[in-house]
Amino acid sequence: MLTRLDRRRRGVLVVMLLATGVFAATVGALAGDRWGDALRRRLFDRSASADLRGWQVMSTTDLPRYEFLRVPLSDSALILGGFYSPAVRASRRVDMLNLMTGTWTRRRDMPVALTHATPAQIGNVVWLAGGFEGDHPGPATTRVWRYAIDRDEWTAGPPLPVAIGGGALAARADTLHFFGGYLADRDTDSPWHGTLAPGDTVWRTRAVLPSPRGHISPLTDSETVYAVSGSSNHEPRPIDVRVLQRYDAASDRWHALRSTPFSLSHTEPSTVLYQEGVLSAGGRARDIGRENNDAILWYSIPADRWRYVGRGPMAMLGGLAVTRRDTLYFGLGAAKGNDAATATIWKRALRDTWQEFDSMPRPLGEVAAGVIGDSLYLVGDGSPSLMIFDLAAGQWLPDQRLAGRPAPGNHHAAEVVGGRLYLFGGIGRASSGIVQIYDPGTRQWTFGPPMPFAAGSSASAVIGGRVYVAGGIVGERTTAEAAVFDTVAKTWRLVTPMPRARNHAASGTDGSRLYVFGGRGPGSGDANVVADGFDDVQIYDPTTDRWTVSDGSRGAPLPLPQKRGGMGKAVFLNGEFWVIGGETVSGSGATPLGTYARIDIFNPRTNRWRVGPPLQHPRHGICPLVDQGRILVAGGGMRSGFGRSNVFEVIWPK
Repeated sequence: MLTRLDRRRRGVLVVMLLATGVFAATVGALAGDRWGDALRRRLFDRSASADLRGWQVMSTTDLPRYEFLRVPLSDSALILGGFYSPAVRASRRVDMLNLMTGTWTRRRDMPVALTHATPAQIGNVVWLAGGFEGDHPGPATTRVWRYAIDRDEWTAGPPLPVAIGGGALAARADTLHFFGGYLADRDTDSPWHGTLAPGDTVWRTRAVLPSPRGHISPLTDSETVYAVSGSSNHEPRPIDVRVLQRYDAASDRWHALRSTPFSLSHTEPSTVLYQEGVLSAGGRARDIGRENNDAILWYSIPADRWRYVGRGPMAMLGGLAVTRRDTLYFGLGAAKGNDAATATIWKRALRDTWQEFDSMPRPLGEVAAGVIGDSLYLVGDGSPSLMIFDLAAGQWLPDQRLAGRPAPGNHHAAEVVGGRLYLFGGIGRASSGIVQIYDPGTRQWTFGPPMPFAAGSSASAVIGGRVYVAGGIVGERTTAEAAVFDTVAKTWRLVTPMPRARNHAASGTDGSRLYVFGGRGPGSGDANVVADGFDDVQIYDPTTDRWTVSDGSRGAPLPLPQKRGGMGKAVFLNGEFWVIGGETVSGSGATPLGTYARIDIFNPRTNRWRVGPPLQHPRHGICPLVDQGRILVAGGGMRSGFGRSNVFEVIWPK
């Protein structure tokens, strides 16, 4: 990069005089990825065709455009400038989109046609700094503009010390921060970072951006400035990057945060703050072959983790994304490379609705699964292989046949302890009572000491670092036995048996007790055959080694509203248990194929049940899991008894 700078001495000399630091990251580091190039291209090689599942058309515009400037307001959004034709012509036009009605209102045009700038709002004033003026390839500018929203009026502000296009502007409290971008040659990355406080007539130099680049998506909360992704170099060979940084004004220092799951740029108008995090939609990831991207990503600031939250209605670059309450509005942008501007804006709910993720590589039934780090690991009937889904990038990894479990039965109970996936027992392939342990670090399976009873389809939960396992099918009968496994000492100890022997139940924990919901057993499904099952709730307390059951006595838990089995894990989220799906022979409310879409939600504190949003695809033999506030349900049978599917549904409850 220094050699590149030497070749452009005129522009760089100005910036280096302004900057007080040095470049701290190489292009190679910026574009680094834990997968090889071939693997990354395989993972992200998807067509740009529209996928409208869950999306509704909200509005259309008479001026399709991309790489515009966007200002999110409470119930509306300002759209300024941008390119509006395949000939890459720039616009001065300003429009306000009402998010409640979908109507557009023209505002006063900008003083110049502008692209490659990011607006920042302070009170009722929108600021613009730098950018490229006019049709492509327009020159970089030093000009700064102020737009008073209430007066619909433009005035000039203090100019930048050097012409920069593609830089980032953000407002922290009442102070503007400008950083990054490209110099007058439209290619050289600028590390300069300056601020403009109230009363200032010139920009003040601050700590340089450690990873110089342009097309950064800048965001601010009450305390922090964030610099999301971007592109190192601009023309003719841009390199999209995986960088996320925050700036601490008190110490005048930049800090690196967790990188984006894949390289990303051109998301300036489609990146917003949402749910204590950053939501970024669409954009470009050219180094992995994605000229236009359809993935929607969310970064949790408290957890410092990225999560894929779904696909947009189509792949697009430089498009619009804003949120109002828990609805995402996404549209405009370039549908193909840097042209084919889109006229449509869609909307969809982000929370409390099930949405389909990419289908599993192969269908599975009787699923056992666990979340470790940024990956979802699944096994089940239908394949001996371990399937892995990257929860950050939103992609299934290629076939992991070398990681096939040594006892590939099904109906395993699954738990994650110490960063390892444990499978307890199973049915078929000599898996009954066997303990299998997968270590993602070594990508190897090992055996643990077998269960005290050779069961499959048992209930389980992790409490205090120990795994509690209860019930299941032993041979042709249902057992009531229960035991606790110490994963450190690798020892088993029997505990008080279940009051009512159950298999195919839903199980989970509130952190202190084991809950077992419904299931089958003597009188209604003693062996591994479909039955209507039971509605009882059984609770085990490890501190007293005692069970409580829904027998109608004072203080007993209320029974499950619909008796059934095959619901898998009962996930505990926001103080409630979710009992999802299931199967039956003649139970009410099931599909003609004998499966349930219904969800029953239990609050153990109030001892009350409520109905949750039903699955889009009724299933049994599932293993619902919680990850970063969301519930994941992958695979399972759509018909009672033997059945497999490759459906992957996710919900983000409020």
